[in-house]
Amino acid sequence: MNGLALAVALALAAPAPSSPPARRPGATASTSAPPPTQVQAATADYLYRERRTILTGQPLVTFIRDDATLVCRRAVAYNDAQGDIQHAVCEGDVKLTRGERIVTCNRATFEAAEGRVVCRGDPVLHDGATVLRCEEVVYDLDQDRVLAKQVKGTIVQKPGQALPVHGKAIDGEKSPQGRKDDPKAKDDRKAPTP
Repeated sequence: MNGLALAVALALAAPAPSSPPARRPGATASTSAPPPTQVQAATADYLYRERRTILTGQPLVTFIRDDATLVCRRAVAYNDAQGDIQHAVCEGDVKLTRGERIVTCNRATFEAAEGRVVCRGDPVLHDGATVLRCEEVVYDLDQDRVLAKQVKGTIVQKPGQALPVHGKAIDGEKSPQGRKDDPKAKDDRKAPTP
């Protein structure tokens, strides 16, 4: 049995720790440590002293965390003392997928403690029929929230989804212009320019 296989076997046979898992910075008592990140790659070059791993794919490196998948051609992962990925930089044909939302870009940074992926280098966000080109996309995996900066594109609403007015949905609530079902309500929204 080689050294790596022996280490894996010993780790799997070890008893579970009796102390509760560490929490992320800013986490409350109701939240737990970040979920583990699974990795698949053709090659992994471990630089133990630097706590760094260089991953290459043939064709792609794959990171899986819960229901989110991040793929790329090459990644550099930085690990903590226990060997867990804390930070990874992905480059080349980067694609983040969660449900029907897909973000493509040239470079993405994964921050495990924050549960966040930051996409730069011509990021494009696809959410169903919505397509947005952005300067930067920040995907908070824990909150299932996307922040897109400098956005240009087309937003296609899903059936039953409320229209935003002055940053708020108008699901029957009063807005500065009145209720959505009031035919006398003033609508001062400007039509988009082509």
